[in-house]
Amino acid sequence: MSSTFWFFGVSTGQSAMQRIYPLWMEHLRIDSTLRGVDFPLDAPAADYRAAVARIRDDGDSVGALITTHKLNVLVAAEDLFDGLDESARLLREVSCIHKQDGRLLGAALDDRTSHLALDALTPEGHWSEGGELLLLGAGGASIATTLGLHRAQRDGDPVPSRIRVTARSQHRLDEMAELHRTIGFRIPVEGTVTETAEQADAVVASLPRRSLVVNATGMGKDRPGSPLTDAVRFPEDSIAWDMNYRGERPFLAQARGQAADRRLTVVDGWDYFVYSWTHVVGVVHGVEIDAETFDSLSALARSVVD
Repeated sequence: MSSTFWFFGVSTGQSAMQRIYPLWMEHLRIDSTLRGVDFPLDAPAADYRAAVARIRDDGDSVGALITTHKLNVLVAAEDLFDGLDESARLLREVSCIHKQDGRLLGAALDDRTSHLALDALTPEGHWSEGGELLLLGAGGASIATTLGLHRAQRDGDPVPSRIRVTARSQHRLDEMAELHRTIGFRIPVEGTVTETAEQADAVVASLPRRSLVVNATGMGKDRPGSPLTDAVRFPEDSIAWDMNYRGERPFLAQARGQAADRRLTVVDGWDYFVYSWTHVVGVVHGVEIDAETFDSLSALARSVVD
């Protein structure tokens, strides 16, 4: 009998995953169907609870991937879970619901998937010359990225010499700093309130060469524009990474316009998108997504999107 894999979002019917997931299941030889559940932003708590309870009570439902509503689902339905992983407890969000031995479990996987993507786009030795990481935006994606780097440093993996973070308000930076105090974060972090794109440009211009500039604001996908102006100057020999894989993404255009002159490597969010989905698929279905399998699943997804 086919299992059901749920997808909590805003407009799940329009997602390319509706076409990608069946190809992945065929490749992995898993009999499973993707079903989307659409919630408006800040939906009533009862709606989130009902969706989580349906997964818990339905024997054919194996789990779910959650996009926009990660924080709200946990706030509304934390008592319905039999357990949460460490990242879910630290980040206060759930991006993956899965079952194990009859228990309903919640996990936050963005720290792991963001680090997989980050590791894939930084060549060996990139951080050895003092390059810094700039996270434009201090929301959930940036916080999860720093948690992933915390674990990488703990495991002895290369990390940037310093992390800079920009935000429109001090509140976001304070939230990140509180998490860092809780986990004993050891990479130096400098937060800057940038109320305008011109102020963000100045932070980019102050970076040393071989740095990494990340658009983690959602601008270019969730809302129009770029966190930077067209006058920005990227540091030489650096990487510009837009976490978005679709949308207008003017940040990418700004970086590509300087790629030759500043010797930039410009990367979009495709691998991040695929890592985010395949990691949840692996956890929910109990399968290993090794490098070869990841490449195959990424190619299948490209065949649908391109």
